[in-house]
Amino acid sequence: MSLARHASRSRTLFACGLLTAALVGANEARASGLSTARFGGEHGHVTTDNPTAIYYNPAGIALKPGSRIFVDGSFAARWVSYDRPESAISSATGTPEGATDANAGVAKLSNFIAGPFAGASSDFGTKFFSAGAAVYFPFGGQSTWKPNEKYRGSQDYPGAVDGVQRWHTIDGKLRSMYITGAVAFNIAKIGLSIGLSGSAIRSEIDTIRARNADGTDDLVGSDGTLKEGRSWLKASGWQGSFGIGAIWNWRDKLWIGASYTSRPNITGNMTLKGELSNAFGTAAVGAPAPIELQQRLPDIVRFGFRVRPVPKLELRLFGDFTNWKVMDKQCVLDATKADRQCDFANADTALTDPASYGGDGPDDNVKNVTQNIPRFWKPAGGVRFGASYWVIEAVELYAGLGFDSTAVPVQTIEPALLDSNKMTFSLGGRFRLHQRLHLGLTFTDIAYLKVDTKGRSVLNKFQAPTKAASADGIYKQNIFLTNLYLDVNF
Repeated sequence: MSLARHASRSRTLFACGLLTAALVGANEARASGLSTARFGGEHGHVTTDNPTAIYYNPAGIALKPGSRIFVDGSFAARWVSYDRPESAISSATGTPEGATDANAGVAKLSNFIAGPFAGASSDFGTKFFSAGAAVYFPFGGQSTWKPNEKYRGSQDYPGAVDGVQRWHTIDGKLRSMYITGAVAFNIAKIGLSIGLSGSAIRSEIDTIRARNADGTDDLVGSDGTLKEGRSWLKASGWQGSFGIGAIWNWRDKLWIGASYTSRPNITGNMTLKGELSNAFGTAAVGAPAPIELQQRLPDIVRFGFRVRPVPKLELRLFGDFTNWKVMDKQCVLDATKADRQCDFANADTALTDPASYGGDGPDDNVKNVTQNIPRFWKPAGGVRFGASYWVIEAVELYAGLGFDSTAVPVQTIEPALLDSNKMTFSLGGRFRLHQRLHLGLTFTDIAYLKVDTKGRSVLNKFQAPTKAASADGIYKQNIFLTNLYLDVNF
């Protein structure tokens, strides 16, 4: 099958919706890394008392009496641009004269994404015990990049239609769905609530990208024949995790909270099973090969307080620390081999000495690796300040301002999983529609700071099977998020 047919087949499958889940969840309103937890708007935090506490801090479901049903939707409009310079191209011979813009220039993305949260909690008529359950997507993302129309229908370089970012992503999604149960206890005598949660996690990856067997971005081989290929990965699996938290309440005027959410499978190690299909150059598409994808997601510590100095005013300050350092790689192994391993040597110096990392050599800790995608992310954190004012008892207006640091170093940033330091600006309100029904509406702009790698990308300097096309360039991103929820009390 030709490369043109590979690209056409891939896009047709995506258009038909056969690729149902993804390289990077259902909601792109990020904090750091792959974190997408923005449900609850300005009422989603470590000292909240609504059912989003099932994720943020399970102690929160014990703060208010009665039963609650909470349905939340986050609707994000996302814009991204990636400007890849000519200096990032692997070689002049692999990208012939006149086709430079097939591998250099500006790629753009404009996507609309929706993500749900649904939860409920109750004290079952007691004054000390509460329980709840929720379904939500706190990690993930998705993207579909605009095509390079110049190369639509091209017979010489048909793969170039997918844009200059295609060596890392064309279409894709990655998401982790949490199904969480929580219990909490309210010790009213000392104003303390404590909570515990447990989650079943369903993680899925489904992505397609351009790829050459040697990790270059060459369009043609030394003999002038088409070289560019495609790689299609699908994988999924189940994990588990837990959360624990506490909130101290002083006279319904001051709330101080802290919580901890564990890594998936406690250690963070995740093994997803699936298939990998490769098509290189003009060769026929090979049969899907069974693979195992190994990666790790982080644990999270949250802390904060809210205070009501006067009945009509509430001030909030809260933050989080996410240990993204565990996200060092996404490694694809041959699932048919019992002795597969992916512990590459020299990981500690990979970013400063990339030529000594990623090779499939005689090391007993590296066996049967099909592809290794280096990440080497770093710990990240964020802080947010918010304030609410009750115009009347039924109308609460609020605003928020925040900062989140990036988890992704410039050396390994690429279009599939990109991040940068960012500011958030929020406005909204909570409105009582009925004695037992409230509506919340929050508008948030997430302004990402521009990233210029300035020639520091090392993806093309690693050894095979880790080597990939350079992701040097300038990255810009902005997300406008609308959060809408209904909170029913009875």
